[in-house]
Amino acid sequence: MDLGTGDYLVKPFEPRELLARIKALLLRAQPVAPAEETLRFGRLEIDLGAHKARLDGQEVELTPHQFDLLRVLAQHAGRVMTRDQITDTLKGHAPEAFDRSIDVHVSRIRALIEDDPRNPRRVITVRGVGYLFALHPDDDKREAEA
Repeated sequence: MDLGTGDYLVKPFEPRELLARIKALLLRAQPVAPAEETLRFGRLEIDLGAHKARLDGQEVELTPHQFDLLRVLAQHAGRVMTRDQITDTLKGHAPEAFDRSIDVHVSRIRALIEDDPRNPRRVITVRGVGYLFALHPDDDKREAEA
């Protein structure tokens, strides 16, 4: 038991006891499902459980990869993430030296969630570093004043 075993069964044993112990181990090994939550940033909602994003209540048509990228940025809102950090979080390994696919996906996400993709207020480029997901985009403040 000191070497890391979680259970021990002495022979001879009943098959029902073995089955009961196996079932108990399988139940303990099941991952706990994360709490379904919705991230809200002004007019933008990101429903993690449903794997959907909505802008002004209208569903935004994102590919699964685009949704995952948006989720990663939103979960780190207010902090700059480098391309390497984003790619590592998404794929689990470091990107290739000249992999710019993140830039392409960000531009497509901007086209869907920004009022003016050329002047983004939600997903902001930090030159030479990476991307920042804004906690409080300016256009959402204007909506509150109206």
